[in-house]
Amino acid sequence: MRISKSLKTSILFVFFVAFNFAFPKTNQMSEISYKIQYMIGNRQAKELIQFLGSLDFEKLTLIEKADYIIALSELYSWAGVDYSYSEKAYKLADEMLKKYPEFWKFHYAMSVVLSHRVQKNNLLAITLVGKIDHHLNQAMKYGPKEWEPFFLAGVRNLEVPLFPNLTLAEQYLKKALDNNPEHIYTYLMYGKLLEKKGQFCDALNIYKTVLQLPIRPEWKVVDEEAKNEIKNRISEVERKCTKK
Repeated sequence: MRISKSLKTSILFVFFVAFNFAFPKTNQMSEISYKIQYMIGNRQAKELIQFLGSLDFEKLTLIEKADYIIALSELYSWAGVDYSYSEKAYKLADEMLKKYPEFWKFHYAMSVVLSHRVQKNNLLAITLVGKIDHHLNQAMKYGPKEWEPFFLAGVRNLEVPLFPNLTLAEQYLKKALDNNPEHIYTYLMYGKLLEKKGQFCDALNIYKTVLQLPIRPEWKVVDEEAKNEIKNRISEVERKCTKK
């Protein structure tokens, strides 16, 4: 199977943008938001807990408050802390949404909190999926130039066990890449989507190009995990591409 010229051109353009506009999001962040992102991206649980404890939530900007909420939920997801972190994250997100119902990142933060709960207990999907979708839709509506809600919506539609919606997943992941062409994990998920569609050569092309991207310091552990997963997948994808 040959990769279409148009797909090659679009991929090269995306990565040209990634290399020539490195870290635009980071430069626009406040110091507080950057520290939170850095500690999440490097899985520094102890340092993140201490840092959050040093902050006065009421004095934070709206973006910083949303990042604070997301950090609490992230700790519940992977740091082994108890459920009280998720409870606090939910309570704060709910309070902020009542005050600022049109601020995209509070909707996104709520969708993260609920998604992490489903990760911990799949049975909760029965009652929470509709709420997750609602808040993701609101986040995309009020933050059309942001990448995070489109990424999560793409993953949500890609990884549904029984009835994945590959069309929606592709639409959202492409939008996430348009909004942030430097996020390595988005390319991994887009490659997985192409595999599910049977486009193994296109997926291979994505994976090979992603492996050339630099690891970003604020996402070191996450970027390394994504690249390692690609390295583990690439030989099988290459074999399937060759068979085509």
